[in-house]
Amino acid sequence: MPNPGESYYEVLNVRRDASPEEITASYRKLAKVLHPDVCGSPEAEELFKVVNEAYQVLKDPKKREDYDVSLMAADESDYGRYYSGGRRYRDPRTWYYTHLHQSYRPPKTSPEMAAEKAKRSSIPRILQVLIFYTTLFMAIVILVQLFLLPWMNGMAAADARNLFEEGNRWMNEEEYQKAIESYEQAVVKLPGFNEGWRAKGLAELKKADELSEKGLKAQAEPYYRSGAQSLLQAYPSFPEDVQVLSGLGFSLYSTGKSEEAVPYLKKSLEIHPGNPELRTLLTNALHETGMQESYLNLS
Repeated sequence: MPNPGESYYEVLNVRRDASPEEITASYRKLAKVLHPDVCGSPEAEELFKVVNEAYQVLKDPKKREDYDVSLMAADESDYGRYYSGGRRYRDPRTWYYTHLHQSYRPPKTSPEMAAEKAKRSSIPRILQVLIFYTTLFMAIVILVQLFLLPWMNGMAAADARNLFEEGNRWMNEEEYQKAIESYEQAVVKLPGFNEGWRAKGLAELKKADELSEKGLKAQAEPYYRSGAQSLLQAYPSFPEDVQVLSGLGFSLYSTGKSEEAVPYLKKSLEIHPGNPELRTLLTNALHETGMQESYLNLS
């Protein structure tokens, strides 16, 4: 408890001529320490009440003026003797610390708790900061993997499927260049979209054949090369697809890669042995590479 002779100025630990700003600042500092919710002293509630009472008087100019008059009149009070020079103004490192030290004792800790606290405090500050930010980074990565990436993949898959359907419509209208562009946008949005790679490769072969029929073989060759690359991307998902196999064989053969074309042509002929165009193409590729014609002994 504060001493009975203490004035409101002493309670708030400010001088007699303190400005309103100094009074408010000191009150806030004391309130943070003495509020019953944070102070463990049994006297905290009473001390906080006294501090609040002092502040309510000193923050109001009229109340403060009346209070100052009463202090000057009370010559026998502690503050009156100080003000008249009869008593040194005590230099409190704030009176509430005295009461806290007298009435409050921190709870005892077990040896195990003390050892654990010492162990924690022995960790260098820089290491604590590093651990904190590493943990935060890992948490962000986990959240991204759990929520953000699936959402983004779902959006990309939906967009890719729409572009794929658009490409199919262009294919039906024999607008092969526009179909290629739609399929290409689909696989850019979703690189693992193997059905899109297959469609893109077949559309590129159609465009190459169209140019070849017009005698524009130089312009057709880039489409054959690109078609081969697209179909190679799709091949692992369509290993038995005759269109993919024959398309790979034909596009590789058309770009001068006869030896690479042979296995795909052979496999497509095994699946579809009655196709004379495939047999002719395989025969030509074998002759160009000097391979044995045993490949042609198919039933």
